[in-house]
Amino acid sequence: MPNLGEKLARFLDGRNDGRSPDLTPLQLHPGDRVLLCSDGLSSYVPHEQIRAALVSNESPGKVADQLVAMAVDQGGHDNVTVIVIEVTQR
Repeated sequence: MPNLGEKLARFLDGRNDGRSPDLTPLQLHPGDRVLLCSDGLSSYVPHEQIRAALVSNESPGKVADQLVAMAVDQGGHDNVTVIVIEVTQR
C-alpha cells in the first residue's frame, strides 16, 4: 500500500489564484488501495486507524463506510468525504 504521506498535498477547487495541487505519481499494483478523502476524515482519525482500515479484508465500500463512521464518532461533523479505490488489474 502506498505511504499515507503520498497524497494530494493541496486542494483542487478551481480557484484562479495561481495555486495548484502537488501531485505524486504512484506505481500501483493489484491489491493496492487508494484513499481519497476530505479533511473531515484526515483531521479527526489518526493515520494508524486509517491504515488499519485500509489493509483490512473488508470491501472498499465497507472500509469507506467504517472510515466515515470513525470520523463522525471522533468529532468530525462537516464534510466527511471518503472514497476507497482498490486496484484489481494492471
